[in-house]
Amino acid sequence: MKIVKFIFTALALLWLFITILIMVQVAILILPILFISKKHYTEWILFTFALICSFGVYPISFIYAAIKWKGFLNYLRKLSLSIDITGNMVAGALLNDNFITSNSVHKFGVVQETISDNLGENERDHTLSVFGKRFTNLLGVIDFDHAKKSIVED
Repeated sequence: MKIVKFIFTALALLWLFITILIMVQVAILILPILFISKKHYTEWILFTFALICSFGVYPISFIYAAIKWKGFLNYLRKLSLSIDITGNMVAGALLNDNFITSNSVHKFGVVQETISDNLGENERDHTLSVFGKRFTNLLGVIDFDHAKKSIVED
């Protein structure tokens, strides 16, 4: 297992080095933004770094966790929750326009909330659009009453 640990650590460090090399070029490419706003420049640099780094480190880490296997199913559950929260942030505007009615008070895109939680709250309040109802029904095929079970009271 020590060799596997070494190999995956080396792969992650190699990807981090590649990310830094790419980031130097990105930083130079978007340098004009610095003259407009230092805050905007910093936000773009951090976002780009996180995005590029995740493209390599995430698969490496996932495969390593699968090889280790101990606690892998719990890892998958936590990973699913993380993806759900991230999806809510990334697709919030799109989901607000397509999955809920205009009179809904439970909007997508809120930090630390899941898509499932928002769907459950809107299902409970009868503020899902046709697309929202269909998506909730699809989730219900995978996990019965998934949206309702996902409601976390604020």
